[in-house]
Amino acid sequence: MHSLKKILFLACSLIVLEIAYAYAQTVYVTDEFEITMRTGPSIENKIIAMLPTGTKLQVIEEKGDWILAKGPNDEEGWIFKRYASAEIPKKIILEQLRNKYQEAAKQLETEKEKALTFEMKNKELGSALHTSQKQFEKVNKDYTGLVAESKDFLHLKNEHASNIDNLKKTTSELIILKKENEDLRLSTNLIWFLSGAGVVAVSWLVGFMMGKVTRRSRSLYG
Repeated sequence: MHSLKKILFLACSLIVLEIAYAYAQTVYVTDEFEITMRTGPSIENKIIAMLPTGTKLQVIEEKGDWILAKGPNDEEGWIFKRYASAEIPKKIILEQLRNKYQEAAKQLETEKEKALTFEMKNKELGSALHTSQKQFEKVNKDYTGLVAESKDFLHLKNEHASNIDNLKKTTSELIILKKENEDLRLSTNLIWFLSGAGVVAVSWLVGFMMGKVTRRSRSLYG
């Protein structure tokens, strides 16, 4: 009796699992078909929809050769079980592959455009780098020239300052020498004047004395 209960329990469990599986199962309308969905499990029931290949259906109940299913617009109806398959139809697989291919192609084109953009940017950066290097070389050359010129300029400036100092010193010495020469000339002129005056005075004195002596001699012999 106990074993019979176990068997009945297992049988009920299997039935429940099958029902749950059936309810959760997703099926598709098979390839190259457009099937009818009816109000009941018989061809005598009213057609409520035409389902093309690849229509995704949610199984609600199975009854003989029929399946009660829910369509993509939540409509419920009965279809022949043989026209439903748990496998994804090849048409959908091909469509999915086609979509993936198109997406991959678009992605490839996008990547190509990015690559071209990067290549253009790389060329622009290379050109800018080349220009910057040329500008740096020119600036460096100009700077080196300015440094050399600055050294020469400082040397010339120092030499010019030294020459100015020497010129000032020489000018001062010339002024002193000119003053000394002027003083010497004045002294010489004074000496010559005094010498000339002395000669005249001496000559006058000699003449005077000689005249006096002559007059005296005449008076003695007269």
